[in-house]
Amino acid sequence: MFASPETKIAKKDQSVHSSTGYWVTRLARAMECDFENRLSIHGVTRTACAILSAIANDNKSTPASLASFIGVDPAAMTRHLDRVEKQGLLVRERSTTDRRVVNLKLTRKGSRLVPKLVADSKATNAKFLAGLTSAETRGLQEIIHRMLANNEVAPKDL
Repeated sequence: MFASPETKIAKKDQSVHSSTGYWVTRLARAMECDFENRLSIHGVTRTACAILSAIANDNKSTPASLASFIGVDPAAMTRHLDRVEKQGLLVRERSTTDRRVVNLKLTRKGSRLVPKLVADSKATNAKFLAGLTSAETRGLQEIIHRMLANNEVAPKDL
């Protein structure tokens, strides 16, 4: 027996290929893989890259401000900072005015690495945005921001 056209349409609507989430996830994974391959040359993770970039370019100087800014759990942030510090890319310094506050500063090695990491990020973005106009890119980012705003719980992993 053959399926009716209505049944074919209904099944097509249920296909994983009709799911926006499926395509967004595939895109995110492909971009992550490309970026991670670029970062592996420098021996850093995506999270380490986000940490270094946020310190250098977004004036985030405490573990709490970093965790909030890049969307990482504060306890996990401590572990990430331990690794990045062990690599000699940043140092933790106690505040001279409030000993409870830890300030983060890039080392010379970390400061020299950040522009390379930013270039790698831009290269990954350029690869996946090839063929899109500037207006389409801005529109895509706006749509993503609006979609994320619909979520009640902010994701906590980078």
